[in-house]
Order: sequence, then structure tokens, then C-alpha cells
Amino acid sequence: MKSVLIFGSTGSIGKNALDVVRRHAANFRVKGLCAHRDVIGLRRQLREFKPAYVCVVDPGAAAALGELPAGTRLFKGPEGLEEFARLNCDISVMGISGVACLKPLMINLKHAKCVALASKEPIVVAGTFVFEAARRHKTRIIPVDSEINALFQLFSDITRDIDKVYLTASGGSLFDYTPAQLKKVGVKEVLSHPTWRMGKRITVDSATLVNKGFEVVETHHFFNIAYEDIGVVIHRESQAHALVQCRDNAMFACIYPTDMRIPLAYALNYPQRRSSKGGLDFSRNISFSFQPLDYRQFPLLKLVRDAALRGANSLAVVNACDEVAVESFLAGHLSFTDIRAVLEHVWEKCPYGRLNRLDDVYHWDEWARAKTREYIKQRL
Repeated sequence: MKSVLIFGSTGSIGKNALDVVRRHAANFRVKGLCAHRDVIGLRRQLREFKPAYVCVVDPGAAAALGELPAGTRLFKGPEGLEEFARLNCDISVMGISGVACLKPLMINLKHAKCVALASKEPIVVAGTFVFEAARRHKTRIIPVDSEINALFQLFSDITRDIDKVYLTASGGSLFDYTPAQLKKVGVKEVLSHPTWRMGKRITVDSATLVNKGFEVVETHHFFNIAYEDIGVVIHRESQAHALVQCRDNAMFACIYPTDMRIPLAYALNYPQRRSSKGGLDFSRNISFSFQPLDYRQFPLLKLVRDAALRGANSLAVVNACDEVAVESFLAGHLSFTDIRAVLEHVWEKCPYGRLNRLDDVYHWDEWARAKTREYIKQRL
């Protein structure tokens, strides 16, 4: 029986992970649950799974959690999150979103045998440091992000010579919009993703394809594939999550429905595969379409790829700038097309800075956030 820690247990990834645990209860024991501030959802999880440890990152919310089950220890605040990350476990599910996942991940790599990583930002901004730590502590990292997980599955099962890989992109909620229409779209339209139900930032990033650029970076770090050998193809149905092309031009696809429990179940049960519900239903018509990506339609994907090729501090800056710009859009301070203008402005002003240690990542993250907020203020 594997002991499991779940970071971000009340979010989408955490809930799906717990559903996998629930379906395979004989194989897992929930050792700890960690949430940011949703104590109502956390109380329900505590009653069901009875973990020995619980963490609430927001100190005010922690005070409202109330009486804990007998034998459950509470960690609270940012310091409590670091203590929680030091708990030994067989597998941890990292469902904390954004760059906030980086510090607990780096700590937890020393204490977990395996990490199911759902957040892409730690790999985007500090992939070299993350994988160096994983190698040093002999901890396996299994990606949960659906496209990267699909490649992981394909590479695990295909031993042929690989020539190129392709990540699929739905194109997001605004794929068929004209440039004139994009200037007028509101938050509601952007968040109406055609195939996935995700958090707000990642849904916006799916419309700009910044998210797909981050997945290209993940693919590079996870599988040591050169950027020029990582392609992106539009696939509106979101059923084929990744493609692997071999040197003889044979191609293999990893196909499953838009259900995050599938990659989570794979990561939690790895290296075994266990039966699950909800596969593709071939009793009805299913079609797959692919079309080439037009970088003129998605200029921010090219910006992310350019930042990846430039290296050093570039991706830390782009990630922080994107996070602040998307937050401003969601708050109604920027239009959708302003997101591109903000990223391009900060990217042009970004000086080259080497990342010699992990603290350098945080320095450039803070620098980019400050510059982005300053520029947005000027535009208002």
C-alpha cells in the first residue's frame, strides 16, 4: 500500500487524485492533505480519508478549520507548507499551481520516492534545478499534465528510435475568432474552453497558447528532446494528447478522453496499469482532425519558444509576466489582446541574466512581476 501526500487537495487536480485513490482504496493510504484556504472542502476530505497530517497554507483559513480528527496534526502558513513537504511518502501529488509549487517541490523531492507533478511552472522556470535534485535524491518525477503524461506513457511503452514528438493543442476557446473579434472578447468567452474544464489562468493560457509553449519546455526537460524536434499541431477534439514519430515515419498516439483522472491514475499506479472507467465510446461516431499551427495566430507561443531557446532567466521572466497579465485580464483591467502587448513589452526590456542558483529564479520572478505591474499601471 502506497502512502500518498496531496498538495492542493481541494483544487481540481487534488480532487481528481483523491477520486483515483477512492477507486483503488486497497492500494493507497492518504498520509497528508494540503490546501490553500478551502477549509470547507478540506473538512469533507478529512472526514473521508482521515490523514495523519493536514496543512492549510493561509493562516487565517487554518484558524477556521476547527476541530481535527483524533491523531491528525495540523501544519499552517508558508512555514507549515515546508514542514508538510518534508514528510516521507511513497508518492506525492503536486497540485499547487504556478511558481508557488517550486519551493515545496524542491523540498519534497528529498522525501518522496515518486512525485506526480501537475504544475508545469517549476519545470518552465527551474527545470535544470528540479531534475538535478530528482537525480540526486533518486526520486522519480511523473508528469500529470495530459500531453506530457501522454509522451511519458508512449516513451515507456515504445522502445523504437524516436525522430520527433508532437504535442496537440485544442486552440482554446477563441480559435475561430477574427483579430477584430479578439479585441472585444470578455472573460466569460475566454474561459469557455471547448473540451477541458480547468483553472482560470490555464484556460486563458490555452487561448493564447502560452500554456502549450510551457508544455514544449516541459517536454524538453522531461525527455531531453531538442526544441527543434518538438512540434505542436492543432487538434480541436483534445482526444489525442501527444504523438511520437519514429525514424521510419511510423507514428504512435496516446489517446484518451478529457479526464484528468486518467493521467493521475497512471502516475499514482506507475509502473502498473489498473482498470478504470470512462474510456472512448466507439458505439458512437468519434472523429480526429489535425491541422497545422499558424504562429501568426498564436504569436505568444513563438515568444515562449524564443525565450526557451535564449535560456538563462528568460522563462522565469515570461512566466511571471504572463501570470500577472492574466490576473489583470481576469480582474477586468486589461483586454484579452493586451496580454500579448504586455508580454512583448516586458520581454523586449528583459536583460540577459544567468541562473547560477535557485535564488536567481526567485529574483527574476520578482523583477518581472514588478516590471509587469508597472507597465500595466501605465496603460490604465
